[in-house]
Amino acid sequence: MNTSFRLTCLALLALPLFAVPVRAANLAAPPDAPAPAPLAARQKFKSKIHIPVKLAAEPTPLPPPGYALVFSDEFNGKAIDTAKWGFRLDSKMLSTQRPENISLQNGNLEITMRKETVRGKNYTGGGVISRRTFVYGYYEARFKTPPAEGWHTSFWAMKKRFPDEPPQPRALLELDFCEQDGGDPHFFSFGIINQAPNPKKKESWNAGRWVIEDAPDTSADFHVWSCEFTPETTRFYFDGKLMKELGSSGFPHDDMSVWLSVIASTLKGDRWVDESKLPNAVVVDYVRVYQNPRHRDAEEAVRDASRFRKPSAEPKSKDAGPTGGGAPADLN
Repeated sequence: MNTSFRLTCLALLALPLFAVPVRAANLAAPPDAPAPAPLAARQKFKSKIHIPVKLAAEPTPLPPPGYALVFSDEFNGKAIDTAKWGFRLDSKMLSTQRPENISLQNGNLEITMRKETVRGKNYTGGGVISRRTFVYGYYEARFKTPPAEGWHTSFWAMKKRFPDEPPQPRALLELDFCEQDGGDPHFFSFGIINQAPNPKKKESWNAGRWVIEDAPDTSADFHVWSCEFTPETTRFYFDGKLMKELGSSGFPHDDMSVWLSVIASTLKGDRWVDESKLPNAVVVDYVRVYQNPRHRDAEEAVRDASRFRKPSAEPKSKDAGPTGGGAPADLN
């Protein structure tokens, strides 16, 4: 046996000794949960329906002139006011929403995100929905988003039927003041969704969707999202600076509840739920709605038109709870 052949055999015999620890290391890393890339290296979310816009250079005095406060919660009590708010209780995307995740702490509303299995989902989130409804007005909330990938924080307005209420016509309009996904705390979207049935697609569609790509870190401090909705004009603001102004004639108008919630999702590029930062919470300082008396007649006209539309039951889905909306019968 020559020297070259002996060396080759020894090398082959040695391979398993080095291969074993490499395989063990690979098995230790979950294949479906890769470590997230550093934020600076993260590719920006791109979408054909999301249009980047820039903030105005200077803030606008808000609320606009002529408006008076008609609804607010500063969250200074010991528990959420259930005469004022109901709960979001669906099972959607990656989480089930629970009232146990709603609390008041140190003068703030906290909507907590947890790692727990409920109704087939591996995470739980939550949300609050105003029982009072509004059409035209100036909507505003000050809050801080969670510093964790995989969570969708939202502040918006849309009709909601609670289980203890009679059937109502389906929602026609969704105004999204803020939709923020934890994978990039400098990025959020806002816009308008026409919820009326599309004669061609039989589903809702975006009447407009825009994004801010270079906002301050929304998880590091509180920021203010707001919107003025009138019969003629819709204006979206961030920290008092105008983001977008457009006419209000291109979509239906409706009476709406105010929503604040957080759910686990991979909606806008999030690749996984960062469990290392759970439990965590969306922290809300306040919610306020102002209205202008000059829009009172137009608002009543919208409500009157709604009364003539055919009521519809809450749609059931495969993720729904026992009453079809993800809500147990004794909860709102």
